[in-house]
Amino acid sequence: MAKTTSAQMIVPDVWADMVQAKFKGALVLGTLATTDTTLEGRPGDSVNFPKWTALTDAEELDEGTPMTTEQLGTDPGDKAVIKEAGKAVEITDKARLVAFGDPYAETQRQLGVLIARKIDRDLTAAAEAPGAITVDASGSELSWPVFVEGIARFGDEWDPDNMGGVVIHSSQRASLLNDPNFISADKLGTGAVIPRGVIGQIGGVNILVSDRVTTTPGEDGDPTTYNALMVRRGSLGLLYKRRPIVETDRDILARTTVVTTNVHYAAHRLDDEGIVVLRTRGAA
Repeated sequence: MAKTTSAQMIVPDVWADMVQAKFKGALVLGTLATTDTTLEGRPGDSVNFPKWTALTDAEELDEGTPMTTEQLGTDPGDKAVIKEAGKAVEITDKARLVAFGDPYAETQRQLGVLIARKIDRDLTAAAEAPGAITVDASGSELSWPVFVEGIARFGDEWDPDNMGGVVIHSSQRASLLNDPNFISADKLGTGAVIPRGVIGQIGGVNILVSDRVTTTPGEDGDPTTYNALMVRRGSLGLLYKRRPIVETDRDILARTTVVTTNVHYAAHRLDDEGIVVLRTRGAA
């Protein structure tokens, strides 16, 4: 006689799809990063993120004189170590039988969120790696004048259409909502395509919220400082060695099911001039 037990309630492949869907839904900085999966199935525990080298300025030409060719090259860039992140949960049969709600569904949700948050933290660290362009406005709250200082750091390459977005901490949302230059998502107009996670725009650039941005507690009663990130498209790289997978193991003596998920990836800043860190203080 065939029996259905809790062991049949978890199909790893199906769970992996569900966890990955929730993982993608929880990423913030990850949505601004250029993703790559070309390393999947290849050996090695580190990866180089190459960069294009810039061509020299255009030259004046004399009539009839052939132009001199120039080679477009690449810089091998910095090497990033491939990381592994994961989480394990053990669920008893009784917990699933007596729980109010579905512990399996909650496990799926939390696994996806935790993996996404870990990757967002690493992307934040990559964005702020040594050499990052920084606007130190730690004496002010986040506001339009601070954004203007950030815009100036992009020089003549500033173009709102090329910006992936600005990532702020949730504690900065109130001061931004009170800024007259901020346009909330509900006021962007009928038919506007609003990417997931975007709360509005300032200066034509999407604003996203993530508490994975760097915060520094103040000393002696000083307010906390926050690092908002202005990210140009193509400036952050997220390379997957292997996307999140789910594995299970059944302990028939303890009557529990262990569920694990893990992901292998590398995060790196691809364009040193494509990210500006805005360091501001929280509300006094």
